Amino acid sequence: MQCQKLPRGRQDGAALILALIFLLLMTMLSTSSMRTSAMQERMAGNTRDWNLGFQSAEAALRVAEEWLRDTVVLPEFNDAAGLYQVNSTNRPVWLGAATTEGGGALAYPVDLAGTADRPRYYIEKLSSIRPPGASTETGTPVEEINYFRVTAIGFGGAEDTDGDPLTTVVLSSVYRSR
Repeated sequence: MQCQKLPRGRQDGAALILALIFLLLMTMLSTSSMRTSAMQERMAGNTRDWNLGFQSAEAALRVAEEWLRDTVVLPEFNDAAGLYQVNSTNRPVWLGAATTEGGGALAYPVDLAGTADRPRYYIEKLSSIRPPGASTETGTPVEEINYFRVTAIGFGGAEDTDGDPLTTVVLSSVYRSR
């Protein structure tokens, strides 16, 4: 059996080229998966922040509705201090940069863990109605049913460089008196 030796100058380096191509492919795959993971982490953080804002706005709605339910004699809705007539021009406007301003809204009574700021709310008195079929001819007055719109804004936990909340959630509900 004879062994043949190839001259040294005839090596093509195909294994090296193939290894470099595989290394390039692996680098591209790992870079892509790192970007995907970072994007998914940002999306999860944003969802958590929005959820905190939603829960804080919901808590403010419930506080306002509880106040409406438990207050025997409601104060006058004089378009100030969080109590407004329906569609008053003095009520807070929560759009854009104005979302962090208190301006005429009531603040939630305590700080909520994880949120950038206390939620705020205001109450609008809507029209009142008499129940159908109710009559005052018998001499007994029928109480009117009052309706209120409660609007609340909640804040997530993330803040910008100025300390203002990045996430705001505005919720509104209609509440009927007893």
